Amino acid sequence: MIKFLHCADLHLDSPFSLDDPQKAEQRRAELRGAFTSMMLFAKTEGVDLMLMAGDLFDCDYAGRDTAALMAREFASNPKCRFIIAPGNHDPYTPESIWARFQFPENVYIFDTDKLSYFSFDDIGVDVYGYAFVGPSMQQCPFAGKRPKNPERINLLCAHGELGVPISQYCPITLDDVEKSGFDYIALGHKHNTTGIDRVGNTYYGYSGCLEGRDFGETGHKGAILVKLEKTEAGELHAEIRGLRFSKRRYEIARLNVTGCMTDRDIVSRIQKIIIENRYGPDTALRCILEGELPPQLSISEKRLARSVQGLFSIEIVDNTVPMAGAETLSEDPTIRGAVYNALLPKMLEGTPEERETAARALRMIFDALAGRPLADDA
Repeated sequence: MIKFLHCADLHLDSPFSLDDPQKAEQRRAELRGAFTSMMLFAKTEGVDLMLMAGDLFDCDYAGRDTAALMAREFASNPKCRFIIAPGNHDPYTPESIWARFQFPENVYIFDTDKLSYFSFDDIGVDVYGYAFVGPSMQQCPFAGKRPKNPERINLLCAHGELGVPISQYCPITLDDVEKSGFDYIALGHKHNTTGIDRVGNTYYGYSGCLEGRDFGETGHKGAILVKLEKTEAGELHAEIRGLRFSKRRYEIARLNVTGCMTDRDIVSRIQKIIIENRYGPDTALRCILEGELPPQLSISEKRLARSVQGLFSIEIVDNTVPMAGAETLSEDPTIRGAVYNALLPKMLEGTPEERETAARALRMIFDALAGRPLADDA
């Protein structure tokens, strides 16, 4: 049995998307911290290999200090082999860090866009891979190829885009995967992952990135730990587990604020979804406000954000619309006017709990009168 870590898309030193420049810089430092945490785990867990499937850094931002950090971490775990398949953001070129920096002997870097492999006879493993040698790759280097020694454990470390035939970033088809003959294909390029799948006798999938950098990369991030055994008959037995190494997470929440009369009402609903979803100091939240509000309630996204507590950061997006006819509801002779007038005192002068309950009741009743389904927080 062998044990290895599958990771990709670290993007060390790349910019982060946050309104606060100081917090963006803090996030860059935390990304390095996530990297060192993963390396410490690899050492304490005693993994045989680490498959690093590209985009470990962005060549436009990384320098010798980034290379030195990686080299120190690699050297601190000499029993582990680190196999690197450069991607479209960190391609192998004569001017690249990969070519110009001296890495430890336990680091193996693919340097050509042709399929090649490294053999590790002591553990009976061959690791195949290739490198981007520029910002794009038009064809899949392992399409139509198979391992030379099928009796061994055969791994593929590869950067590419699965399921997008016209991709500029090494288009890979599921048929390529199924016919490859590899036991495990460690992919990089997609920052969000649904986990590891299996087709035929091949495990494959994306590890996702190590830290989310913006709201397109939501949720906890990390790497994949794999324990893999291959019998003499060629049967595979695998234990696969996702690991979290991210220090923070980006999340997006949509919030219907129909019925709110004041900033306090809106903030109260935001705090409620923070509690319900267990968001906390590790969370950068984008909260998208939707629904209808009284025309006299002027939304200030920054003012609301300053009032929200318990998060690393919050970004408020106002997608609300003025409540149709709100200014005349008090004189409406129908049940809408009666409900509005009955609940208005509580919405304006009640305790926070009473204001929230009254606003929610108003929204539920208006939804019911309009034939709309009840909101999720009913």
